[in-house]
Amino acid sequence: MAKEARNDEVAWLRIENAQLKQQVAEINHKYQAIITQKEHDSLYSSQTELLALFNAIEDVILVLNTEGRYLKIAPSSAPSLYKPPAEMVGKTMHEVLPSAFADYFLDCVLQAIATKKTVKAEYSLPIGEREVWFEASIAVMGEDTVVVVARDMSDRKQMETQLRKQAEDLENTLQELKRTQIQMLQSEKMSSLGQLVAGVAHEINNPVNFIHGNITHVEQYTEDLLYLISFYQQQNLNESQIQNLLHELDLEFIQTDLPKTLKSMKMGTQRIREIVLSLRNFSRMDEADFKEVDIHEGIESTLLILQHRLKEKAKSPSIEISRIYSKLPLIECYAGQLNQVFMNIFTNAIDAIEEKNKTLSLAEIQANPHQIIIRTAVIDNDWIEIAIADNGIGMTDEVQKQMFNPFFTTKAIGSGTGMGMSISYQLITEKHGGKLNCVSTPNRGTEILIQIPIRQCPDRVTSGA
Repeated sequence: MAKEARNDEVAWLRIENAQLKQQVAEINHKYQAIITQKEHDSLYSSQTELLALFNAIEDVILVLNTEGRYLKIAPSSAPSLYKPPAEMVGKTMHEVLPSAFADYFLDCVLQAIATKKTVKAEYSLPIGEREVWFEASIAVMGEDTVVVVARDMSDRKQMETQLRKQAEDLENTLQELKRTQIQMLQSEKMSSLGQLVAGVAHEINNPVNFIHGNITHVEQYTEDLLYLISFYQQQNLNESQIQNLLHELDLEFIQTDLPKTLKSMKMGTQRIREIVLSLRNFSRMDEADFKEVDIHEGIESTLLILQHRLKEKAKSPSIEISRIYSKLPLIECYAGQLNQVFMNIFTNAIDAIEEKNKTLSLAEIQANPHQIIIRTAVIDNDWIEIAIADNGIGMTDEVQKQMFNPFFTTKAIGSGTGMGMSISYQLITEKHGGKLNCVSTPNRGTEILIQIPIRQCPDRVTSGA
């Protein structure tokens, strides 16, 4: 009985074990089904998102193999493709595209696969009626496949072309401005040359006329003295004949007047020599190198050339020049260019004084004499300052703001180019790395302040040519 009972128990346990295994198998099957469904749902969701992303991207997306055969094409690529996707998938690039371009692009594909690196390509294709430019990135996708992402860059290319054209136009404009600037500089130099010629002609005229007028007298004196010497050399002369000849020639007058005449002629020639030296100093306008010069010498040369405008005229007393010179070292500069600046400033000062005269009586002018004050000084050990002040008509704040602008002038039409102070500003600030400023009060006068370094640094200034 006990043995039969154990057998029944074992049989029952086997039945329960088989049922348990079946239940576990069912549970496992259901679990796997759930897992598979979730993976499927997740994969489907990822594919849907990826497809949506591809459809949203406006770039051309292609999958090619090493033969250049189109394996896949993103639907959104269709508008930018050389041909519709249906005509391209399964075909090679040589069957779809121009042969030269297909060769070029296939080389890029093979390069990407060989190097395992992304290859960049830039190309254009005729799409419809226009030439479309693309910028493509070719990346390895498998052992013998690549994915191509190409972006339409036609707008950028067009923009680059426009910018390039604008750059060329700007360069042409810049060159034209440079040519115009050179012409203006030459025009201003000719204007300064006109002042120079007028001044030299006026200054030389007086001593030359004096010398020319006295040559006749010297010539006569010389002939008389030579005749007297010849007469003395004759033999058998009596005292009466000699006295008569001396009286006739007026030897006493010749002895007094001839040395005076020669001295005056010598002064005239000395004056001409000074003018010529000043002319040589002033006219160094085209020297292209920095030179150490005496600034005071340049100022005095310019004043000498303008002497005819400083002298007394009808209904206008002379203009007094006051010099307050400090001891200056030799200054490294373009001497001719600084002389041109001095000419412009002095000319404007004289014009301002003459303009003020029109509103004053002679008595008022005499009560407040015309004056130009020149002051020089060393500042900060490395710079010098040149101040040129006049007591002319002065300027308003509005005029001061514009005085260094090209073509700006307060003078009557035909009386000025409007470039003098503009060019002066450029010569001081750009060519010499200096500063040019103006302080003025209406009806009281103007002071121009020039500051330039004693030594020039190559990186601080532009070429003097």
